[in-house]
Amino acid sequence: MKPIRRTVGKIVRRFSPSSGRSAAMSAVPALRPTWVYPDGDGERRIAVFRDVLGLLHPGRLLDLACGHGLFSIAAHEMGWQVTAVDVRTERMPMTPGIEWVQHDVRSYDVGGFDAIAILGLLYHLELPDQLELLRRCSGTITILDSHHSNRPTHLEGGYAGHTYRELPAGQEDQLAGTQTAAWGNLTSFWPTQPDLVRMLQDSGYGTILALVPGNTADRTFYLCMPGRRSPGQTA
Repeated sequence: MKPIRRTVGKIVRRFSPSSGRSAAMSAVPALRPTWVYPDGDGERRIAVFRDVLGLLHPGRLLDLACGHGLFSIAAHEMGWQVTAVDVRTERMPMTPGIEWVQHDVRSYDVGGFDAIAILGLLYHLELPDQLELLRRCSGTITILDSHHSNRPTHLEGGYAGHTYRELPAGQEDQLAGTQTAAWGNLTSFWPTQPDLVRMLQDSGYGTILALVPGNTADRTFYLCMPGRRSPGQTA
């Protein structure tokens, strides 16, 4: 079934495709001191996102599991042409100039973008879906914001971590209507930070830069650069 696309307003600026390279691959201005926000509140997460995104030339950005849409709005204000995708639409602000799309991110076509944002999503997925999503995205510069495990309990697929329960026992029937929970899976996998980095590398990313200190004790931002040959790319 084709995705339901809800486009509000019009794209206010179009960007010419670059020749041979992503439009986001050039220009690396100096980091600002505001890069580090150790307390990790929501407003400062958006500020960190702006700082990271500011390292790249504006182009086409895909915001996966956009939720409240505040990161999409921030990117749009910075001159990016944004496609914001989420299976739930209740929190989408439908701001003009952004393409708002209702679709399960696990099957959305991630091709044709200059940068991808995976913010507050990965830790709501099961390991096979995490690896498949990362593999498909790994040919594109990706800004990742995710929890990791500080109390691993087992190995899953060769990665250390713990299982996270999306809802308390007895509330399973509320999964679809809980805006901040996973879609379709009651448990998710949180790898340790070293294993999360290894998952990224195994999926095809090359250099991975992490925000230090993290925005919380078990959560931080990563700037993930495509490897020379990515499992997410066709030959």
